[in-house]
Amino acid sequence: MRKLLTFLFVCPLLLSAQTSAEQVLAKAVSYHDPQDNWSSLKAALQFKETRPSGPDRSTIIELDNTGSYMKINRNDEEVYEVNGEVAEVLKGNKDKARALVLRNYYLYLWGLPMKLYDKSTPKITLAEDEKVGDKLCKVLRVAYEEDTWYFYIDDFSGRMLQYKFYKDEAAGKGELITLEDEIMVEGIKIPQKRSWYRLPEMEYLGTDILGRVE
Repeated sequence: MRKLLTFLFVCPLLLSAQTSAEQVLAKAVSYHDPQDNWSSLKAALQFKETRPSGPDRSTIIELDNTGSYMKINRNDEEVYEVNGEVAEVLKGNKDKARALVLRNYYLYLWGLPMKLYDKSTPKITLAEDEKVGDKLCKVLRVAYEEDTWYFYIDDFSGRMLQYKFYKDEAAGKGELITLEDEIMVEGIKIPQKRSWYRLPEMEYLGTDILGRVE
């Protein structure tokens, strides 16, 4: 009887102590954006984007999250302006659809983990804990229609250390993005250096570096 009473008392405590995906995400956002500034961010971000098979590219993003505005200038060869879902091609021979693709690309990747709070994000679940180097990470899993993403959050600090996505998870085909260093932008800790690798062979694809911020 004593063992049964002990089990009945301890079991609810253990269940309540389990970490949820929501708690992990909240901890990550609290680390990267403690003052909740992402939604009102206005800034110009300059990136150096290196690729092993070609020359470096310079990209400047003018961002105003209060009005869903972005201006994208890639090497002064492609220039786009996006207001909400309305896009304009200011320079180059690409179409408006490309402007929206690039807007979503930069906004999502450089706005993580805050972008996981978007209403369009599918249900976030917890995968098994994993280590990145010597750091134990909680792993958030998000299954979008076309790919499945995993986000690695330092269990101690809440810092996002890397993420990966699979186009074909059964075959292990996707990409891994590692994160290094941080740059402070209006109170937001944004990972400064992102290196891309193709999975499963871990083929190096390039590195994106956030440099000047205005």
